[in-house]
Amino acid sequence: MPECRDASGRLAGTISHRGAQPPPTHAIFSVGYSLAVRNMNNENDPGDAIRKDPEAEFEALLARYAACGDVAERARLDDEMWERFGTDGAVFISDMSGFSRTTRALGISHFLSQIHEMRPIIARAVGDHGGVLLKAETDNCYAYFKEPDNALKASLQINAALAEYNRNRAGPDKMFISIGIDYGRLLLIGEVEFFGDPVNTASKLGEDLAARSEILLTRRAMDKVTIDLEKSPDKRQERISGIDIDYVAIDMATRS
Repeated sequence: MPECRDASGRLAGTISHRGAQPPPTHAIFSVGYSLAVRNMNNENDPGDAIRKDPEAEFEALLARYAACGDVAERARLDDEMWERFGTDGAVFISDMSGFSRTTRALGISHFLSQIHEMRPIIARAVGDHGGVLLKAETDNCYAYFKEPDNALKASLQINAALAEYNRNRAGPDKMFISIGIDYGRLLLIGEVEFFGDPVNTASKLGEDLAARSEILLTRRAMDKVTIDLEKSPDKRQERISGIDIDYVAIDMATRS
């Protein structure tokens, strides 16, 4: 089997913990760089830490893939990543509405306070329906669910909570959200990150295409939904970033 080595001659993906020299420049490409720094002065085999940490294990595999020039070995490493981290599931990506408008009118502190209020609402709904909130970045939240039904139920719960939150608040203090949901094969890295076509597509839906108070689901996600809706969702198609997306729209405003 070909061995892929980095610029220092070590097998790619391994970490030298002797001395205080930083890892090679290409290692900064991945979060594995931070793992390397943590283990430089560790007396234990750094491989132990990698095996106990899914994120570090994935980053080590990715570093080996990035450093490898052998086509067959790259294919084997790709298969290994999918065998270890591949799964089917629903991707939920949310985006708060009105960032630019609210920030210009009321300042960044006001919108940051709304993010502070929004995150627990999303986290509660995700947890109530068996999902995992992987991360929150500014006004976006990213969650994984095993089935689209659960992602949709969480989305509707979030909307109901926002309707209650907004009931006695003035216009600038109201909060609204847009949500994108897709389903398919993806790489799930522990409970911290995911990658794959469903992640990219859900991001396009939730962050780029969804209007305020809309849930957008790809047709492949909607085909797996079994819960009854109050009305049939609108069927749409859009071409964005060079790909065609067939999806449906649920207007949450009618439920607020």
